[in-house]
Amino acid sequence: MINYILLYKIKKKVKTMIKDKLAMGEIATTPSSCLDCLATDISWEIYYLMKEKSES
Repeated sequence: MINYILLYKIKKKVKTMIKDKLAMGEIATTPSSCLDCLATDISWEIYYLMKEKSES
């Protein structure tokens, strides 16, 4: 079962980190970049890594 609360917390933290990196100029973006999409993809990957680690 997916823990959406944990996923939301991960996504919130990831978005904050991405925004900080953008402000410092460490990440380049394009006019068609979707930060929310990037944060969602990264959050899902982190979630599944955490779930996999807890199962083993």
